[in-house]
Amino acid sequence: MTEHTCAYCRQTYLVADQTLPNAAKDYSPFCSKRCADADLMHWLKGEYVISGTGALAAEAPEEEGGAPSADLSSPFDDKDVV
Repeated sequence: MTEHTCAYCRQTYLVADQTLPNAAKDYSPFCSKRCADADLMHWLKGEYVISGTGALAAEAPEEEGGAPSADLSSPFDDKDVV
């Protein structure tokens, strides 16, 4: 068994050796199901936030002329229908 620290409550806990045939399931990196569920609830409520713009920026990059780099019209647009 190895000793770890819970990511939620910071208590130390022992982890069963996974090479043993009947090793107990663990909730790593948490000490218990309670701590794992409490941490999940913080994520679901939006209390934890990852800062940064990320890859999903709202603005598309523009070329030198200021025009969008790609044609965003759909081939299914009914331009000829009156």
